[in-house]
Amino acid sequence: MQIAIKHLELVKLAWMEPGRPPAIDIEITRETNPTVPFYRELYDHVGRPWLWFERRLLSDDDLGRLLAGPRHEVQVARHEGALVGYFEFEDNEIAFFGLTPEYIGKRIGPWLLDRAIARAFERGSTKIILNTNNLDHPKALDMYRRAGFRVVRAEARDLPDPRVLWPDIYRWPPK
Repeated sequence: MQIAIKHLELVKLAWMEPGRPPAIDIEITRETNPTVPFYRELYDHVGRPWLWFERRLLSDDDLGRLLAGPRHEVQVARHEGALVGYFEFEDNEIAFFGLTPEYIGKRIGPWLLDRAIARAFERGSTKIILNTNNLDHPKALDMYRRAGFRVVRAEARDLPDPRVLWPDIYRWPPK
C-alpha cells in the first residue's frame, strides 16, 4: 500500500498554541511503567481506525525494551476514567498522537496537541519532530500546521497493508 508521509518540525518560537480548553474535564497522566498489554490495548484503541500497525510487528520483549527506554514517555488522556487519547515520545519526536473515535470532533485534538508540545519542551527538546500520512485523520496535518509545525520533507513509502495482514482486526474506513 502506497503511503504519502509528511515529516514536520516545530521550534519553540514557532509554536502558536491554538488549543482552547475542551468543554469536558480531561486528566492527563504519565504512564511511568506501561506494561506491554496495557500499551498494546492503548495503541490499538487509538490507532486501529487509522491503520496503525508498526508496534504490532514488535515482539513483547522488543516492545517492553522500547517502553522502558530512558527517553521514551507515554501520556494518557482520560475523561471520567474513559480513554480519550494519548501521546507518546521517543526522544524529541512525538512518535504517536491520537484520540479515540468517541472523542474526535469535540475540539480536544488541538488542546491535547498543545499539552504534548508543552511536555516536549519541558523534556528539553529544542525542536519537536513528528510525521503524519494520508491515512491519518483528514484534519491532522492542518492542526499540526496551525500549532506551528512546518513540513520539512515528504516521501512516499510502500508499506504492508494491515487490512491484509490482519483482516479480522482491521476494518476500513474508520467509524
